[in-house]
Amino acid sequence: MNIKENHLFSEGQAMTKREPLDEAQLLADEAKYCSYGDTVHYVNPPNIFTDCRGSYVYNDQGTPFLDLQMWYSAVNFGYKNPRLDQALINQIHTLPQIASQYLHPTKIELSKVIAEDMLKKIGEKGRIHYNVGGSQAIEDSLKLVRNFCHGKSRMFAFEGGYHGRTLGASSITSSYRYRRRYGHFGERAQFIPFPYPFRRPKGMTAEEYAVKLVAEFKRLFENEYHGVWDPKVRESEFAAFYIETIQGTGG
Repeated sequence: MNIKENHLFSEGQAMTKREPLDEAQLLADEAKYCSYGDTVHYVNPPNIFTDCRGSYVYNDQGTPFLDLQMWYSAVNFGYKNPRLDQALINQIHTLPQIASQYLHPTKIELSKVIAEDMLKKIGEKGRIHYNVGGSQAIEDSLKLVRNFCHGKSRMFAFEGGYHGRTLGASSITSSYRYRRRYGHFGERAQFIPFPYPFRRPKGMTAEEYAVKLVAEFKRLFENEYHGVWDPKVRESEFAAFYIETIQGTGG
């Protein structure tokens, strides 16, 4: 989204100055050398951004564009947030990276904050496991679930839910386009309608729609003939239900 207006920065917040880009050469190189997986551009020709501030990114001419994506919500506090940038600089100067087998104060202190907050909010004690990204975190959680459930690999997930693009994560992501090129997914999740009241049937209230969906899901466990439950041993074929509480990709 192009915002045609002037942006003034306070002292110490000037935009980065650099030599003008040869954009034609860069776009030619991008078309030749960059992964096809990274070529989902929103305009043609695509913009090349050279700076950022707050909620805006800037091209080489200094034109501001309001970033409605914000790096998939990873920079919701804004680009070049002074407080967060300074914390990052301090950490780089102190201990920039260390193997996960080694301890350092920040890891322990942050784990305590998260675990105590989890206990306060949902009443569950827990330990904190870190990973390099969302898909990898999902992969580790699938391993934990399968280990706990003695190897069960079937999962429930919501229609419209997005959990990542690795093989395991895409098996519980409802959009077929993330799996289409990679063969048969025998452990694909069973997808359950998401209680999104905006898409409810005409004439039904949001509450009635939610009750209807819960009843339909509950029906799967009424007897053995609905395919997911063995009442004799009180055991389900499914190991977990993965929930994206606020769906982004799914709308």
